[in-house]
Amino acid sequence: MSNVFYQNSVILTGETVDLKRQLGVYTGVFIIVADMIGTGIFMTTGNLLGMTGNAVTVLVLWGIGGIVALTGSLCYAELATMWPDVGGEYVYLKKTFGPLPAFLTGWISLVVGFSAPVATSSLLVAQYFNRFMHGLAADPAAPQALDSLWAQKGVAACVVVFFALIHIVGVKKGGYFQNFLTVLKILLVVSFILFGFVMVDWSSAGRLTADYRPAGQEAVGIPVLGLALLIVMFAYSGWNGAVYIAGEIKNPERNLPRILFTGTLVTTALYLLLNVVFLLSSPGGDIMGKDEIGAIAGRSLFGPGVSAFFTLGIAVILLSAVSVQTMIGPRVYYAMAKDGLMFRSLASIHPRFETPALSIVIQMALALLYVFTGSAMTLVIYMGFALNIYPVLTVVGLIYLRKKHPGIRRPYRVPLYPLVPVLYITLTLAMMTAALMNWTTTSLFAIGVLALGVPVFYLWRRVVRK
Repeated sequence: MSNVFYQNSVILTGETVDLKRQLGVYTGVFIIVADMIGTGIFMTTGNLLGMTGNAVTVLVLWGIGGIVALTGSLCYAELATMWPDVGGEYVYLKKTFGPLPAFLTGWISLVVGFSAPVATSSLLVAQYFNRFMHGLAADPAAPQALDSLWAQKGVAACVVVFFALIHIVGVKKGGYFQNFLTVLKILLVVSFILFGFVMVDWSSAGRLTADYRPAGQEAVGIPVLGLALLIVMFAYSGWNGAVYIAGEIKNPERNLPRILFTGTLVTTALYLLLNVVFLLSSPGGDIMGKDEIGAIAGRSLFGPGVSAFFTLGIAVILLSAVSVQTMIGPRVYYAMAKDGLMFRSLASIHPRFETPALSIVIQMALALLYVFTGSAMTLVIYMGFALNIYPVLTVVGLIYLRKKHPGIRRPYRVPLYPLVPVLYITLTLAMMTAALMNWTTTSLFAIGVLALGVPVFYLWRRVVRK
């Protein structure tokens, strides 16, 4: 048995140093919640109702999405406590299957996984803030400063740069700021749920079980349900966020499982409650196929004035998502650079701030590119497919390690093994198959982006050898 399976965090000498373990359980849970709650919950339920035509099916899909995320978090907890390093799936796949799958994980993270969501969320912040300004104006139809597309791109770029600077200054300062934004986000979501349950017309409770399909239309098939679940999982993406900064979490063997499970469970509960409010607030015909489910529910429950402030609240939620993605992504590039799969300089730590500053700057540059080209909005379409590839491979690796290397020290073991990992793999592959059947071009494009990383990997190895 190779001693790599007993390896702890690598301590490098010379130009690079290890990141310090400074983050506790609460910050870790906040990171999970902040990374998961974003645009998905506020734009998918109307589309799901349009696809399925049935409110019960929508709620069941959100519940199944929570189960998928929870099973995934349990699997990741085992791997994260075995190797509590910075880098997430990259670390696990490298030690399980070798450098190529690990590199492809980092490749997808670099070109899709973090920089594109940072750009997308930043653009949406600008759009929602523009809507907020219109809501406050004496004449809501009057032109506003942010009506221009390029003005919105300028605001989005400022958001990208601002959060990059925050997380360069220091992990503690970035963590404190992240905690503040996440507390504010949770307060906004919980307030919307509580006031929603108070303001909603409970005589309309039948909307939770209503069937909005035309008379005689058959129930949707498995492929459509699988595709709908993939859309739900886009909203749940981020359940594995804490593993990317595992090397900075205090007492990871004890805290990582708690962080992963608690953060995912809290978010699942909030999602289900929000969906109950969404479905009760408006007739199904008003929300079917609509992206702006949050704004529609806000207007129905609170009126146009309060709805403007709810729009501002969504912008705050998006700011929190930008912050956490800016914090997590560069840790993957840092881990790859330590292993010689990216420029060595990306493994350097800022001598004063003790953060992977250069990695943060690289991600910021990619995000700015997406902001000004508009590519991030297109990437959202296939992120749901692309970002499910390496978590499945990671969980397959967990099963492989159990069989081939049973003697590895495992401070935490997945309960109900092998049911939990098999359930996660089965549901995720079913979603991806449905996407391939329904969104063939988009799914193949995502596969193509992944495949492009293979020649990049071998080209990089040749450059390094020379």
